[in-house]
Amino acid sequence: YIFKKTLNYNLPAHFDRITWEDAFDLYGSDKPDLRFDMKMQDAAFMAELADFNAFKAGAANADKSIERHKRSGIKVLVVKNVADKYSRKHIESLEAVAKTYKAKGLAWMKIDAEGKFEGGISKFYAGKEAEICSKLGAEKNDLLLFVSDEKWQVACVALGAVRKQLGKDLNLYNPADEFHFAWIIDFPYFAWNEEENHWETEHHMFTLPQKKYWDTLESNPGAVKGDLYDLVLNGYELASGSMRINDPALQERIFEIVGYSRERAEKAFGFLVQAFKFGAPPHGGIAPGLDRLIMLMRHEESIHEVIAFPKNNLAACPMDECPSVVDEKQLQDLHITVTEREE
Repeated sequence: YIFKKTLNYNLPAHFDRITWEDAFDLYGSDKPDLRFDMKMQDAAFMAELADFNAFKAGAANADKSIERHKRSGIKVLVVKNVADKYSRKHIESLEAVAKTYKAKGLAWMKIDAEGKFEGGISKFYAGKEAEICSKLGAEKNDLLLFVSDEKWQVACVALGAVRKQLGKDLNLYNPADEFHFAWIIDFPYFAWNEEENHWETEHHMFTLPQKKYWDTLESNPGAVKGDLYDLVLNGYELASGSMRINDPALQERIFEIVGYSRERAEKAFGFLVQAFKFGAPPHGGIAPGLDRLIMLMRHEESIHEVIAFPKNNLAACPMDECPSVVDEKQLQDLHITVTEREE
């Protein structure tokens, strides 16, 4: 109603639904920009076609111990009909984007007018053009961009950032799809903390695990999905929400999996678990960012353009001069001491 009333724009009755894993695997982000359709592809087969060291780590995939990371760590983008336009300098600028997101590099090849590979890593794959192009749907004058990493998510995020940059550089956005909403669902519940060698929750400990995983919470935490959901628009997260645990026994199981002793859990959250015993109903919610929505509706690039009283980069408000000096009595009430730095 709001989009029709203010912008005369008809939104679909139902938004797309994309699983968290597919969002990363295809777009490299859990808030993908879906206004253009260039999807990332799995390129694990490239490690079998040639002895190219950079692809070996991606094929090994060190994250296989975690259920959701069984996909390949070798990702590729097929950029259509730009090989003759993209110089080495252009490609190096894209590599810089990938490296910003922890990629070790950006491998590439062009397909020339005769259907042969040229540039980049083409010497490793000479004579394999027909097989590779068939599997990737690549054609003459296409540019192939690869990121390989032993961690699937690192490869996805890095190449996803390249995808986002290409969308801007090549103006790939579909003008008929000006506002593309989607729900992101099936978020992983647990993540393995390699430094501390234990499981922890991806979001927080009070999110409801999906019921089909209740029987295997302890035996296979990496496979558990949570009842979480995000609403995204044009590459931005607009709203995030979840269903919450209301069963004290289930809550205590989550505490144990993430390493909270019964004593620690009781001290920190005993009041909550106790409250559940009085029959708290199933409950959940979602928190929409209205400022962000208005920013996107107005095609602004900064949320400061639509906030009535914006803070500047110094976290100060130019209109009411906050933050200002706090009365000493107020500080005492809050048990806060302010120590001024000597010049």
